[in-house]
Amino acid sequence: MNTKQGILKAVNDQIKHLQALAYTIEASESPDLRELTVLPEILAARRESLNMTPAEVAELSGLSPTTYRSIERGSGNPRIQTLQTVCDVLNVKIRVDLS
Repeated sequence: MNTKQGILKAVNDQIKHLQALAYTIEASESPDLRELTVLPEILAARRESLNMTPAEVAELSGLSPTTYRSIERGSGNPRIQTLQTVCDVLNVKIRVDLS
């Protein structure tokens, strides 16, 4: 049986690990460049990692749940500004290269 102190230590250790990981990612100079076709998969994975529902992301993005779900399924045709808003909510950066 875990004690309160044991649980708190485990949580604090996990927080320290995640903070170190966040620092490593933020300090990285190499971007994760992937094709736009995988954006729906990235958004869904990020949303799930944040324990958010599609409706919560939609609300925070100012979108209807149906519109957000269509983006996450890859069947929508969102404007770049809409994608940027969704990415801001999920703390995902997007870059558009028009070369």
